[in-house]
Amino acid sequence: MSAPVTSIRSIRYALARRTLSLAELEAAGQLESNAETLGRFGFGQVHVATLESPFDLALEAGQRLLADESVDPESIDLLIHGGLPNPLGFEPAAGRWDTAAPSRTTDRFKYPATRLAYELGLTNAGVFGLSQLACTTLFTAVRLARTLCSLGEASRVLCLNAEFYPPDAGRETLFNCTSDAAVAVLVERGGDRLVLRGSSQVTKGYYWDCDARRNEIVASYFPTSRHAVSRALAEAGWEPGAVAWVIPHNVSRRSWDVLMGLLRLPNATLWTDNIARNGHTLAGDNFINLADAIAAGQVQRGDKLLLFSYGYGAHWSALAVEA
Repeated sequence: MSAPVTSIRSIRYALARRTLSLAELEAAGQLESNAETLGRFGFGQVHVATLESPFDLALEAGQRLLADESVDPESIDLLIHGGLPNPLGFEPAAGRWDTAAPSRTTDRFKYPATRLAYELGLTNAGVFGLSQLACTTLFTAVRLARTLCSLGEASRVLCLNAEFYPPDAGRETLFNCTSDAAVAVLVERGGDRLVLRGSSQVTKGYYWDCDARRNEIVASYFPTSRHAVSRALAEAGWEPGAVAWVIPHNVSRRSWDVLMGLLRLPNATLWTDNIARNGHTLAGDNFINLADAIAAGQVQRGDKLLLFSYGYGAHWSALAVEA
């Protein structure tokens, strides 16, 4: 007997409300390179949190999903929270995140995942926290949700991800310009839209020290990406020519031009509309892009979609999704 079909019921997101152009980021000393270079790589502006915390945006995304889809919070079996656990809560103080060490040992156990479950009214949901997966965190949450639904251990799983760069960390990593955002993805057993057909993750622990092995990561990025994609397509039973859309993580458009050539997906179109207007929202890119591509009417029912992301540290992950 084959495993039950598992699908993505809905995606909602919340972006930080303040936007800054590349020129403004450069003037504020938030870039490693310059605005002109990042502009050539496809970036235009990013969303930067001021008074919003990761918790605030995660709660907003979760509330929006439950309300828009008329989902009973009590029907959610599990909440998977992605991002650093950060028991400090990132409470804003004087316009900055309060990252001081907690004054009491018990403060370390004030986790955002359990508070989100409470605030969202998920009275029947267990809670699971994911971290240390960088920009592939939400992929892993969806993969776990799919497995649990397929095994019959859950019917509905809400995946929530929110993780910001510290305010003094800058807005650029490896020529990629970053935004603050949160994303909610509802995975459920059954359904006939956005069906999860295949997935893969490749982790190479050798690259755990990103700074020391930066050049080696760059050299390994493209061949390992192709390997991860081929594994996801194999699980889905798809030939490369069947893929209609590649829904990317919002890294340098130039790097995607190279990767698209290596992936050899002859009929696939790369969806790039959000690179300039959103920048790289860490783990949220692919799902924000998927939601926007559907809303724009560009993804049609039955289209075969490839989602791919890379997590610095180092993880390569892919999902095969049938629209």
